[in-house]
Amino acid sequence: MIDIGEKKRSIKILLKTPKRITKTKMKESEYLTTSEAGKVCGVARTTITRWIDEGLLSAFITPGGHRKIRRGELHNFLASKDAAPLEVVNPGKKHILVVDDNPYDLKLFEAAFLVAKDRYQVHTAGDGFEAIYKIGEVNPEVVVLDLMMPKMDGFEVCTRIKSNEYTKHIKVIVTTAHAGEEHRKRALECGADAFFAKPLDWTALIEKIIEFSGLRSA
Repeated sequence: MIDIGEKKRSIKILLKTPKRITKTKMKESEYLTTSEAGKVCGVARTTITRWIDEGLLSAFITPGGHRKIRRGELHNFLASKDAAPLEVVNPGKKHILVVDDNPYDLKLFEAAFLVAKDRYQVHTAGDGFEAIYKIGEVNPEVVVLDLMMPKMDGFEVCTRIKSNEYTKHIKVIVTTAHAGEEHRKRALECGADAFFAKPLDWTALIEKIIEFSGLRSA
């Protein structure tokens, strides 16, 4: 049994506060694109588009056919839902989605990133269907994906992520206890950006997550 406390201590050095972090700030223009609005709300661009199409969020169409949302309208919409903009709640945080049907592994990931909770938000899903839903909700930078799961396996989840125009930019790290060459090759063919065998090399895995999320120590 892996000791969570020990693993937290062993990777803390990797997640230490950087000496310098460059934060990307949203443009303070009056109008937002659907992508910019998605970043404010912490959802995918497609979710913003759906809210507009359903009449839940006001927007207008530019002569070029693009949807634009007035910043004030978006904040009013969030206020009506008792929500706050993600840029206010979690400024500069990177979102990681961990997908695994083993609850212990999910807890281990959550515990590992507690030392950097000011910069990382860890979300979890217990199967492939839940993962697809969570991706649309939180728009993560990185998905750590187990291959062998019920309902929808990791191969299918990875394929869906990488074949979708709005999610193909997400980095996918595959983890599996079935580390044969056949599984590795198939995962990479599905679009996986990295492959890790279980039991995990936590040092290498955390370094890869940091690299893919775009946060680096100076």
